[in-house]
Amino acid sequence: MAVCDIIYSVCQICTFNNAFMTGLPEINLRVIHWLMSASVLTVAFLSGCIGIDLMLAVVSHSTRIANRIRPWYEVASFFLGFVITHPFLYLYKSVQWAEVAQIFHIYAKPAYYKMTSWLTMWGWLFSICTFLFLIMCATVLKMHRELMGKTSYIARSKDAEGFTPYEHTPMSKERQRYIRSVCIRILAYPLIPIITQIWVLAANMTSEAPMWLYVMANIVPAIQGVLNFLAFTANPAWDQYRNKLIKKYQVMRQGRSASASAATSNENDSGFSRLVEDGTMCNSPSASSLQFNVEKC
Repeated sequence: MAVCDIIYSVCQICTFNNAFMTGLPEINLRVIHWLMSASVLTVAFLSGCIGIDLMLAVVSHSTRIANRIRPWYEVASFFLGFVITHPFLYLYKSVQWAEVAQIFHIYAKPAYYKMTSWLTMWGWLFSICTFLFLIMCATVLKMHRELMGKTSYIARSKDAEGFTPYEHTPMSKERQRYIRSVCIRILAYPLIPIITQIWVLAANMTSEAPMWLYVMANIVPAIQGVLNFLAFTANPAWDQYRNKLIKKYQVMRQGRSASASAATSNENDSGFSRLVEDGTMCNSPSASSLQFNVEKC
């Protein structure tokens, strides 16, 4: 996804320069338009692969099949994303740059453009978002069934004869809470593409998109990489390392607070000794009562 984000960001930076885009020949405009569309569709296919992995590993428990096809996710996504959108290079009659609106102006019949754009771009994106939504609902139902319908997990223990009978042990609330948090964090992967790409779909499904929807369709998909990074850092596989870092930070903080309190006590002791040496402490009423109590004891 990082490669697609880089491609899209570089092309987006180019579109911000009107003078640069206006001076480009038509073939370069077609290439930039193709790269932007291909990167968006590739990210959508990669997100769809996450949904496939969830369906195989979590919903249907087919981890063997998931492990076999997992190395091909990136290759298949890049291949499909750039091949399906490559007709943008030659499909339309003319592609120009609209300097005032800062968008690509494609010369084609509206019905023909809508049909071809849905076949090469938006139809795939809509299908992937729908698939991710269904997978997310299936994962939620699976999680609810595991937590509510089955409140015990099976533990094996060998007896004297070597058999392994099943022992049902009640699931603790802490374990239920942890499983629930893990499932919620896993659901962030299919949820992020839906949140970021729904604006693009809405802008292209309307005949005349309002300005705020056009702005959201250009801004929100750009933060998908940041959201994916946050979801990756919240991955349950990193819990062990994250807890170690938190413990180290807590130990360092406690050490700093202990050293600060020790320094403060040393300063108070030195100030007290200085007052006694100067005679200030002996002349005060509180000092006299203090010395009296000490001598009395």
